[in-house]
Amino acid sequence: MNDDQQRDNLFSVLKQILKTRGYTYAKLAAAMHCSELTVKRLFKDKDCKMSRLQEICAIVGMSLADLVDMQERISSSAQYLPRATEQALADDPKIFVFLLLLVSWLDTERIAIECKLSDAQIYQQLRTLEKLGVIELQTDNKVKYLVSLPIRWRLDGPLNGLIKQANMRYICHCIDQAANPDYSFSSASRLMSIESATQIQESLGQVKRDFDYLATQDQMFHPSEQLVHTKLVYAMGPFPILDIFRPED
Repeated sequence: MNDDQQRDNLFSVLKQILKTRGYTYAKLAAAMHCSELTVKRLFKDKDCKMSRLQEICAIVGMSLADLVDMQERISSSAQYLPRATEQALADDPKIFVFLLLLVSWLDTERIAIECKLSDAQIYQQLRTLEKLGVIELQTDNKVKYLVSLPIRWRLDGPLNGLIKQANMRYICHCIDQAANPDYSFSSASRLMSIESATQIQESLGQVKRDFDYLATQDQMFHPSEQLVHTKLVYAMGPFPILDIFRPED
């Protein structure tokens, strides 16, 4: 999810917290020793200076980490696109990749540079997504999402083949980058109890939550040009070794 979307979600959560705890703009302004107009402008412009957010969080009795955690838990309730939309994306892999980039960056200028696309090509891709009901195209190639973010993909749906292909290629890329400290790859298979396997699964789940939490913070407090598009992949379960390493007939 991009920094604009993160900021919108963060301020939506913050406004709900203020309402729940009985803080009007006027009451918050008094606590911040500023005018009500200043507070209204802060929320209208979504002033995301860390010092401002820390001050408001302290007033309502919470930490900035608590706020980001609440925002991330709300954002993590991903929803599926209609199956017909997934099928349309599966039929046109280029538009599927474009959508993945868009929900990751939402910066069409950056996508154009990275993918070497012209303004006309960017517009054409956006119009296709608009026809699919995913976005509403606005001026200057800005978009308004008509679906909930983040998007959840059906692993057993129409995009199954593309998802498997992309993740297998990424794993191969990580293996090929073994000497590069920016990459990490590890693989292990051992005999273990169900209880121990469950414990490891829970630890992996925490790693995913940490990944999402830190990404949320970074996207709100760092300009996009300072961020690296980073991917996390893990898989764990019973290992059908004879099916995976099938001997030659």
